[in-house]
Amino acid sequence: MKKIVSIGRGGVGKSCFIAGMARLLLDQGPLLLIDADPDQNLAEMLGLNLESDGVKTISEILFDIKGGKIEEKLSSSSLAHKIDYLLSQHGLYEGKNFDFLSLGTKWSEGCYCQPNNILKALIARLEQGYRYILIDSPAGLEHLNRRITATVDDIFAVVGPSKKSLDSARRAKRIVDELSIGYRNFYLVAGYNFPRELLATLTDDRAFRYAGALDYDEEVARLGLAGCSLLTLGDDSPFLKSIRQLLRTAGYSG
Repeated sequence: MKKIVSIGRGGVGKSCFIAGMARLLLDQGPLLLIDADPDQNLAEMLGLNLESDGVKTISEILFDIKGGKIEEKLSSSSLAHKIDYLLSQHGLYEGKNFDFLSLGTKWSEGCYCQPNNILKALIARLEQGYRYILIDSPAGLEHLNRRITATVDDIFAVVGPSKKSLDSARRAKRIVDELSIGYRNFYLVAGYNFPRELLATLTDDRAFRYAGALDYDEEVARLGLAGCSLLTLGDDSPFLKSIRQLLRTAGYSG
């Protein structure tokens, strides 16, 4: 089993990167995709409509429990039993080629502590059943402190053409090291709008391993505007070709 996390500032393309990676790894499954970003963009990029499929986010399940919107037979059950039952019934999308679960938006005022703790425990229970687990993280660095997973194999920091983006990647690596989150590799990935003539800025940075650059693809933009799945991208997609090369650089066979 390999656990892969994508991080980066908002708008750099980390969710597209995870969706593209999923497209290439589908035939090597079983595959679990986890959307830990409250913006919840990943489901749409995978062609999912969770509401119509009767699937709820972890935050929605917690909100239902808090509001008493649960089956009567669960009313006297412990909180842990309620959560386990509702997650097993409504929290996991089980598809033909991949499974999917989402943290969702903030379920109440305050921090994400409870949903994150639940997600962390759930990942620990589920992870042995999959060959790959792909996690799309929220923008910013606060999520690293939540430690929804204690160990990962590869972290891919997608960066844009700005000092803030590079500084964010450096801070992320420092936080990961300080929190003793176990990982094997921490890679830099140049976003599709990163100037190719400036890639040496990334390849010469000895603090990271450079994995490659994402290529711009008009079809990705078209599918995104239409709200359609990136899993329909053809093998000749420049975006997919760039991810395939990146995966090879990182030691994957996809």
